[in-house]
Amino acid sequence: MSRNIYLNNTEELIKYINEDLQNESLIILDSALEQFKLHSNLNASHVYLKVSEETKNLETVEKIWEIMFSSNLNRSHEIVIIGGGVMLDLCSFAASTFKRGISYTLVPSTLLAMVDASHGGKNGFNNDYGKNQIGTFNLPKGVIVCFELLNTLKEKDYKDGLIELVKHGLIGSKEIFDKLISAEDFKIETEVIKKGIQIKEDIVKEDYLETGKRKYLNFGHTIGHLIEQDSKFTVSHGEAVAIGMIYELGLSKKHFGLPQEVIDLYISYLEKLDYKKSYEFENSIDYLLGILKDDKKSKSDSVDIVLLSDVSQPNLICISFDELIEVIKN
Repeated sequence: MSRNIYLNNTEELIKYINEDLQNESLIILDSALEQFKLHSNLNASHVYLKVSEETKNLETVEKIWEIMFSSNLNRSHEIVIIGGGVMLDLCSFAASTFKRGISYTLVPSTLLAMVDASHGGKNGFNNDYGKNQIGTFNLPKGVIVCFELLNTLKEKDYKDGLIELVKHGLIGSKEIFDKLISAEDFKIETEVIKKGIQIKEDIVKEDYLETGKRKYLNFGHTIGHLIEQDSKFTVSHGEAVAIGMIYELGLSKKHFGLPQEVIDLYISYLEKLDYKKSYEFENSIDYLLGILKDDKKSKSDSVDIVLLSDVSQPNLICISFDELIEVIKN
């Protein structure tokens, strides 16, 4: 697995990057960070890039390749990627395919990216057939988690990261789940973030290529991805997964007898975050079935889905498209 470096502030981050990175290499930063002028004290050359879920596509990957070629990078160089989950996914894919692979380090700038996208080596981009349909498994040289970068986030973006953390708690740690739902406000300690990261890394170590246990990390995402695509990404990833988990907790109660108390506690947590608890699908059943059939976890008429028998007791089962559509309709 990649090495994780935990730093408290951006001064430590800049010092670490300057000492670790060759001058001829490249730093690619999310344009959302431009106002904070992180580049001003970095030794290596840099470029800012504007990305979003709507532009998480091959055209943007080609722009990143062009940046790499015009920077005269070769396989002895490396890049540092600083940004949110979309940025890390796109640039990681570009790096893993540029001249058959160039070394890269990830610096997640959002809570969601810190606990999810930057770990595990999955990268890719969207196309007409769904989210992250094209991608590779390719581990970074390292992941640098700089906690001060959380101060750059809007409240909504911070809360989206909490959704991924509460998911980690539901599938792997009653301690994390209890800490999140009992907190008086939504701000959390850095130790909880570290523990959330460890849950993901422990799972990935056992199943790097996602043939079994790693699929636990998709809890809430099967229906969450449907919501994202149905809304044309006007619903954020965090919001979509938050609602997706409500649906999948309901299925967990039906299939595995998940205690209603767990569902109630989770819904109360969403209310604390002021998040929606339902979504009205706009497109036809045929459209949604088309998305389901293109899901990487799907078979001909069914899909692998993660359901819980209790907190930190996940189960991977296969359910029919018909049952999933019925849940959505109701």
